[in-house]
Amino acid sequence: MKLHVLAHFFNALLLLWLIAAAGFLASELQVVTIFAALVTLGIAFFVFKRQRWGYFSAAAWGLACYQLAKEELAFEVVKRPAMLGGFAVVVIALVLHEVFCRRPTGERNNPM
Repeated sequence: MKLHVLAHFFNALLLLWLIAAAGFLASELQVVTIFAALVTLGIAFFVFKRQRWGYFSAAAWGLACYQLAKEELAFEVVKRPAMLGGFAVVVIALVLHEVFCRRPTGERNNPM
């Protein structure tokens, strides 16, 4: 029971982080950053619905944000928090995927 309470807390934290990243990207008012903000909101929607690919895309997006901040292509103002947050998003999204989206073992072997 405590594991699910902690997982729900980290799910809310992941959603807040994605929404904050979308807001920061949209505030730069460039075509590329507005598109990235829309992609981030799409990922946040699928994380909110607790769908399997939402967590995988959040992990990939966290890694992309880490790399964008590292190469100073985006998040110049908040480089260090974006890099740390991007790394944390990868770990949290993969753990939440295992908690919320794990299939029972019998379902893997029998596709029907």
